[in-house]
Order: sequence, then structure tokens, then C-alpha cells
Amino acid sequence: MPIPSSVLAGAWTGWRIEHELDAGVEQALARIAERALRCGARAGLEALAQETLRMTGASGVALYDGRVRVAAAGFVAPARRGSTLVVWPEPPAGQEARVLSRLSAFGAVLLAAHARERHAAARQVHLLKTQRRLEQRVASQEQRRSRAAHDLRTPLMVIKGYVDMMLKGTAGGLAAPIQRYLERLKRSAEDQSAIIDRRLAKVSDEGVVDLRPLLRTAFIPAARGPRAVDTALTLPDRPVAVPGSRDDVELLVRTLARAVASSGVPAAVRVEAAGDAGVWQLRVALRGGRSMPERTVATLRLLAQRLRGGLSLPEETGNGLVVHLPVDDTVPVVPRDA
Repeated sequence: MPIPSSVLAGAWTGWRIEHELDAGVEQALARIAERALRCGARAGLEALAQETLRMTGASGVALYDGRVRVAAAGFVAPARRGSTLVVWPEPPAGQEARVLSRLSAFGAVLLAAHARERHAAARQVHLLKTQRRLEQRVASQEQRRSRAAHDLRTPLMVIKGYVDMMLKGTAGGLAAPIQRYLERLKRSAEDQSAIIDRRLAKVSDEGVVDLRPLLRTAFIPAARGPRAVDTALTLPDRPVAVPGSRDDVELLVRTLARAVASSGVPAAVRVEAAGDAGVWQLRVALRGGRSMPERTVATLRLLAQRLRGGLSLPEETGNGLVVHLPVDDTVPVVPRDA
């Protein structure tokens, strides 16, 4: 039995209406998503409320996050009734119910995004408060450091001034023992002043906490080339902390490694502490061959001086040199494997 044409026409009309309805919902969701991407999830929720009001023909629309009303459109929406998207005066039926279901599902996604945005905003506020608190703490510590440095240097300057005057004979002649005592007192005052400068100086560069990895990389490469020099490297069993500019320390090590490599003879590199003087001694001995060029020695001396150290060419080392670097006594000494 053939299907009546009226039935076919009704089916075709119903399919077309449903298809157009779905297309309209998709376009509305696209507009809402674009709004949310540009202006945030809260703006997307407000756009969703407006689109719901337009597509369902309701008098009022509201979106709830728990018990909190996040967005609304139209007349004042009623109290929450257990769902994310609420319309007024009554729930729609038929096609409007389908539209409301799809919009409500998208509203749940936007509410989750809105919760993430609120969490991120709260975290940002917390981080800004923490940053301000740390900045204030650093400023306060800098003021205390400056006052402590001034208070400690002032009596030392007075002591050094009186000692200098007595050594110059301002107070009369001095016996030999008194002369020695005053000279020892002067050296102690100078050492104390240097310690204050190191401990309470304004930190502009963190320096190198441990020089040993730089020396290993420079003098013991993993893959030796055909022109590699046999180098014996001896390091202490504790970190070699050096203050000053890290760039200057690395440049000093690279320059020294190039000088050893260009010599073409076996070398011995040794790092040791010079007693209680607060100085690291980086000894380089070349076993035969020519001594280092004067230009290289001058460059190394300049780099060592920039690090508040020095360079010497002792005769007992033969073709070699000794680089003196200050010890960063602000770094705790923790024994480690060399």
C-alpha cells in the first residue's frame, strides 16, 4: 500500500524543521563559544542566557553554580530548582525542551571554565601578595644589612686611624715589641674589614658555588681529539666556592684551558686551599715545553684581579703559574665526593 503524499510531505516538513532547529542551535553555540573565548567564561554565560531567552521564548533565564546565580536574562528568575539552567515561568516542552537540553549541557561546560578562571584569578592575587611581601622583606633586609655594615666599619676605622697615627710616631717613639703589636693589630683590623665587606656587601652576582664541574669540563673532555693534552686534575673533596661574576670565572677557566691545550705538553692542574687565608690556589704546572705567552699571562692576571684575586709565577713550578681566588665564605662547607 503506497504512503500518502500528505504523510510524505509532513515527514519532509518535520525533518526540515528539525534540521533548521539543530542548525540554529549550532550557530548559537558557536556565537556563545566565540564570546567566551574573547571575553572570558562569565561573558559566555551571559551570552548563553540571552540566547536561551531568545530561542525558548521564556520570560526569564538564570544559570546557577550550586546555589549561586552566575548569569540571568529577562525578568527576575526564580529560585534554583536543582538544575544548571532554569527558565521561567515553566519548563518548555517539545522542541524547546531539546534546545534547552543542549544549551544546558553547554552551560555546564562554561560553568566549569568559569570555576577554573576564578581559581586562576585567586591564585594570581595570592602570588601578587606574596611577591609584595617578599619585596618588602628584601628591602627591610637590605636596610638592616646597610646599617650593620656601617655600624661595624665605624669602630674599625677609628681603630685603624689611631694605630696608623701611633705607627707614624704621632704619640712618640715606640719600642720594638709595641711596634710589632701595633702592626699585628693593624693587620687584624684590615682582615676584619675585608670580612665585613665580603659578608655584608650588596650581592650583585651569585658567583660560582662549586668550581669543580667547570674544571672537569675544561680539562677532562669526554671525547679527546687528536690534539688533546694529557692533563692530571687534582681537586679537593669539598666545593670550591668563588665569589664574583660567574662570567668572569668561566672566562678564566676557558682561557686557562686554552693556554694548557696550546702548550702541547702534559700538564698538572691542582686546586687547594691556602691555609686559613681564605684563598683558593689554582696551580698549573707544564711538564716541559715553553712557558705561557706573556699576553695569555696578562689576560689571566686581569681576570683574576677582577675576581679580587691575583696571579703569580713561582720559580719552583717551572713552566706554570698559580691563580689565587678568594673563598666565598658565605657558602656552607659541606663535604662531597670530588
